[in-house]
Amino acid sequence: MNLFTTPPLSIEEQIELLQQKGLNILPEDDLTHWLSHVSYFRLKHYTNKFKDSTKRNFEPNTTFNKVIKLYLFDRDLKFILFDAIETIEVSFKTLISNSMAQKFGAHWYMTRSNFLPTFDFDDFSSAIESDVKDADEMPIKLYRRTYDTPSLPPCWMIMEIISFGKMSKMFEHLGARDVKLSICSRFNLPDTILNNWLHCINQLRNRCAHHGRIVFRSMAKTIIFPSRKKHQFINDIDNIDVNSLYATICCILHLINKIQPTSKFKSNLLQLINSNPDIDYVHMGFTENWKEEAIWQ
Repeated sequence: MNLFTTPPLSIEEQIELLQQKGLNILPEDDLTHWLSHVSYFRLKHYTNKFKDSTKRNFEPNTTFNKVIKLYLFDRDLKFILFDAIETIEVSFKTLISNSMAQKFGAHWYMTRSNFLPTFDFDDFSSAIESDVKDADEMPIKLYRRTYDTPSLPPCWMIMEIISFGKMSKMFEHLGARDVKLSICSRFNLPDTILNNWLHCINQLRNRCAHHGRIVFRSMAKTIIFPSRKKHQFINDIDNIDVNSLYATICCILHLINKIQPTSKFKSNLLQLINSNPDIDYVHMGFTENWKEEAIWQ
């Protein structure tokens, strides 16, 4: 059994350690202030990009300003992406709720037969009951005080409190194929592709929501791009790393263009990129000629 013995370091000791590793710290960097508000452990994840082959010491002439600039870029990128993902989440919850309610009624999600046999309906139902019990939203509280049956609120209330993850699983396992294909047609995508995208976007959403690093980090889930020409929206698919951040960003942009054509997502993203020309975008999966793709025009 291994015993953890690493002692905590004071901020002064943290600064000294960074200097020992070769980080160039200038008086105006005010590292004491930064480390008082952004932990050494968090910033450590951004320093690896500037380490030598041993991953212990910094490359020559690495300044603290370079590290903090990457940290702030990652933070600003997460703000932009999270806003776009929220738009996607609200859209899909609305599309699913409206379409299924029109066909099967306001409480369609409480019927097992409205989902594929592969769906873990019991686990899903228990999770929904828990969400409703813990919900602090006034419409749900009012429903519970007013109605005894059905025991759970209508789908449009439920959609306001369930997670992106639950929503994506609902969509994947919808039993009404005509409803699902109707939603997919809005995005000119096959259902298998859209299933995959929602799961991948949910993974990125969780990283953004929990303030995890997203730059220079592969995605655990693999994006699937459409193979049929009529569904393709990127020319240079063969050169895209399907586990890269860029791959997921392309999918987000495609969905946003369909949901909210006036969105500032693309312009905000391009402005951030243009303001940070020193970032290694290739390392994030951006292809050599990515700006020439029609989706980015």
